[in-house]
Amino acid sequence: MTTPREFILPVRIAFGDCDPAGIVYFPNFFRWFDAGMHEMFASVGLSAEKVSRETGLVVWPSIDAKATFRAPARYGESVEVRTSITEWRSRTFVMTHRIVRGETLICDGTVLRFVGERQPGDENVKLRAVPVPDWMRKPFD
Repeated sequence: MTTPREFILPVRIAFGDCDPAGIVYFPNFFRWFDAGMHEMFASVGLSAEKVSRETGLVVWPSIDAKATFRAPARYGESVEVRTSITEWRSRTFVMTHRIVRGETLICDGTVLRFVGERQPGDENVKLRAVPVPDWMRKPFD
């Protein structure tokens, strides 16, 4: 069994990331999951803007997201968002995210994502999942 390629995004926790108690407000973890995913794809030349412009695909919307909060993170701390693709399926893929401070696991979670195309007649709303292209998977194999 091979270990999935991991991308690390450093994050310095800003005052605005925290609730009145000075602890990271939980939606920010999901925002960092998303940032880690975008930076991971961009690191191999697959920015969402470029892929969408060149292929017309709607890339990486999420279908399901889960997280477990294990320790608090606070204003001024530095954490790492560790992102990897842990499962490729025909039309979806699973991204695993771990947010750590040193050796301490702060939060971990998964996001199920897909590649889509717009449906004729309703380009702004309806998407249909399409097979994940091999050229999109290849950099992570």
